[in-house]
Amino acid sequence: MWGFKAKKRTISMLEEFVYLSEKGTPVGDNFGKFPQNDLGNLLNRLVESYRRSTNYKDSISLQREQVVKDAQENIRRKRQLTQNISHELKTPVSALMGYLETILNNPDMEREQMLHFLRKSYQQSERLSDLLKDLSTITRIEEAADQIEKEMCNLSDIIVDVVRDLEASYPASKGMITCDIPDNMSIFGNKSLLQSIFHNLLENAILYAQATSITVKLVSQSNSEYKMAVTDNGVGVEEKHLSLIFERFYRVDKGRSRKLGGTGLGLSIVKNGVILHGGNIKAVLVPSGGLSFLFSLSKGGKDAALKGTSM
Repeated sequence: MWGFKAKKRTISMLEEFVYLSEKGTPVGDNFGKFPQNDLGNLLNRLVESYRRSTNYKDSISLQREQVVKDAQENIRRKRQLTQNISHELKTPVSALMGYLETILNNPDMEREQMLHFLRKSYQQSERLSDLLKDLSTITRIEEAADQIEKEMCNLSDIIVDVVRDLEASYPASKGMITCDIPDNMSIFGNKSLLQSIFHNLLENAILYAQATSITVKLVSQSNSEYKMAVTDNGVGVEEKHLSLIFERFYRVDKGRSRKLGGTGLGLSIVKNGVILHGGNIKAVLVPSGGLSFLFSLSKGGKDAALKGTSM
């Protein structure tokens, strides 16, 4: 038989539990325990079951809140991207229309002047083409990363080919780029995106950093990854820009980068390409002057190649 005090305590606790459960209030660990008897043990089990149920509901609620926040952030980012794209397209489109309108409105224009405007028009059309190509690359990485094909690649050959292409495009850079890498660096990845990573980093150093020396170096490697650095001795950037330079359309020097034809997406492509290949990247200032991009790339290997999975 229960004593009077035990019965009174049980009824009091039960009333409190019913009050909390009717309000849907979680029962904390400090709620206490019912007396150790048949009824008390049953009530303890009931409380524990209710506690698990409310914890599960709280967890579901938090997950739903996070899903809503992620969706809102995704909408915000896409809206911002649309605004940025619109802004970036206006300049070359306006210039192109202006040049062509001048030609159409002046049928008696001298041939040399007409050719000048046509060359300018072609430059703006190239800029539009580059922008659309870079946007396509960004979209492909962010929206359909699982559909990007990968294969075993020779990373050393990819880097050497990129350097040769850049030296052909920018003759003044010939002999400026030094590759401190071993032969036959194997990696399971997408050749096109790997080319984009090194092409954008090196072209960025040539065009915007005003460097006279650029080094591509294998810093270290393990069984699973390569750690690399692309370093220049150029003008560098202010420290406040370091955390922002990988954002889409971010420009340290807006006037200079637009004048040189940049799309503002190069370093964003680099970051997304590195992440797609299982790595990460950061930019650091070089004490003697210049900028260094430190990044890792997952090797992948035979198992990954067989599975065809993303790194």
